[in-house]
Amino acid sequence: MAPFVPKAGTPFQWLPMASPLTLNRRLSLLKKRLGARGIKLKCESPAWSQVQGVLARGDIKLAEVLANIEEVSLSGWRKAVNKCQLDINFYAHKRWDVGQELPWAVLDLGIKPDQLKRELNRALD
Repeated sequence: MAPFVPKAGTPFQWLPMASPLTLNRRLSLLKKRLGARGIKLKCESPAWSQVQGVLARGDIKLAEVLANIEEVSLSGWRKAVNKCQLDINFYAHKRWDVGQELPWAVLDLGIKPDQLKRELNRALD
């Protein structure tokens, strides 16, 4: 099972993802309840999901973080984030206004932002 991670170019690009703490609680509850029924649940790491969330909605500021990663590990990621003072909550856990200019707006993703907004509204209704 993989936690929800908002991705650029999708109707959900404006939505936040849950914090690793919240995800760990939810996954523990699911594992416990499903385990009682004999179902084993394999889950993606909430901490790595958060990394994915930052990468998915990142902008030019992320380049400095990537350049400062000394080892490919969660620890290496965290050290680079701290060194560059990147606000991971802004990228992964903040709901973005649908009217704001997104970092990837300069790219032609093959779908118009208005279409993505309509799809988001349909999904949330």
